[in-house]
Amino acid sequence: MGRVFARAGGALRQWRHPPEFRISASAWPADALAELARFVGAQGVGAADGGGQAGVPGLADGSLAELATSLWRLRGRIERMDDPPRPVVRHLESAWDVLAGTGITIRDHVGEPFDPGLAMSVVAYEPTPGLAREQITETLRPGVYLDGRAVQMAEVIVGTPETPTSQATTEEARKQ
Repeated sequence: MGRVFARAGGALRQWRHPPEFRISASAWPADALAELARFVGAQGVGAADGGGQAGVPGLADGSLAELATSLWRLRGRIERMDDPPRPVVRHLESAWDVLAGTGITIRDHVGEPFDPGLAMSVVAYEPTPGLAREQITETLRPGVYLDGRAVQMAEVIVGTPETPTSQATTEEARKQ
C-alpha cells in the first residue's frame, strides 16, 4: 500500500513546479501495450469474472517451481545471517506474500515425521541418533503447491532411528 501512496505523492509533487519543469509520465512502449492486449484477450471472459483457473496465469508450472524454490533458498540464507539488510528482508517478504496471495504454498518439511505414503521424493535415508521414528532431517527442494495441487514434489533426506546392529557396524568400521 505504501508504494501506491509513494507514486501518488510523486505525481502530486510535480504540480508544485511550473509546467515547463514537470516530468511527464513515461509512455508505455507499443510492443508492451500489444503484448498486454494479447494477454488480456487470451484470458477470455472466464478469467475476467473469476471463473478461470486460479493461480498465476501465463506462468508455467516449471517456472513457478523454480521461482518458489529460489525464494525458499534465499529465505533460508537470510535467516542464517546474523544481521540481514532490512531492505532485502522486506523485498523477500513482499515476494513471499505475493506468492501466498496467488494461492502458492511453499512447504519445508524439516522436522516432520516421515510416512512412505507422502508425495515426496526421498533422496537418502541416513541413520540419525536420537530419533524414535523416521523423520525428515533435511529438505533439498521444497514442496510447491498451487491451490492444493502439487507443482513440485519435495526432495528430502530422511533420518532413521539407529538400530543396535547399525551402531555395532559403525563401531566396527571406526576400529578398522
